[in-house]
This record gives sequence, structure tokens and C-alpha cells, in this order.
Amino acid sequence: MTVKVNAKFLGFKEPVEIKESNRNFQKTLLIQKKMLKVEAMPDDASDMDMLDAAIETNDAISDFITDVLGLKAKQKTALEDASTQETGNLVRDIIAAIQHQDVEEITDDQVKDAAADDELSENEKK
Repeated sequence: MTVKVNAKFLGFKEPVEIKESNRNFQKTLLIQKKMLKVEAMPDDASDMDMLDAAIETNDAISDFITDVLGLKAKQKTALEDASTQETGNLVRDIIAAIQHQDVEEITDDQVKDAAADDELSENEKK
């Protein structure tokens, strides 16, 4: 079975089919873990540690997209030239497709998590 993801900004004319394999599912879990690792960094982490984690995660996201979509050289260049928002939306869409999640649910959950973090920060200030 396959799922489809729109990646027109990378030069694909049609939605890209991604095989629903254990390998691709594992890759989505690993990239999610890597992305959460950056989000979970303590507030007192050094700037160098934050930058290192962000660089590592950005590289991992590019590798993930390249691998899962089977990008060719021209498409890899398009990915490098894409905005962070386009890349973030694409990785979100890939993860949602492979895990059979609704993208809106993921976005809503992220908004709720951000709101909970803001409330926690306000309570910590008191």
C-alpha cells in the first residue's frame, strides 16, 4: 500500500507515492524523536548546544525527505532552496500520511501544546 504527498514545490507534477512499509514508519518515528529532542531542550541550554541541535535536526529532516521521497539531484536542490515553512509543512504532511493522521489534528495538537507551554510559563513566573 502507498500514501500520497503533494511536493510540487520540489518539481513533482503529481503527488508522490510513499510506500507504507515498516522501514518508512520507523523513519517517521525517528525524525519525530529528533524534532522533539530540540523542542525538549532545557531553557538553560547553551546557545552552542541549541544551534548544534537545530543544525543536526535540519540535516536529519532534509535526509528524511530526500530518502522517503527518493529525491533526485535537481529536487534536492529545490529542497535546499525551499523556505523553512515549506519544508516544515512537507515533513508534517509526510509524517501524517505515513501514520494515517489528519494534518489538522496534528496542527491542533501543536497549538494546544504551545498554549499549555505558555500557561506553564505564566504560572512559573508567579
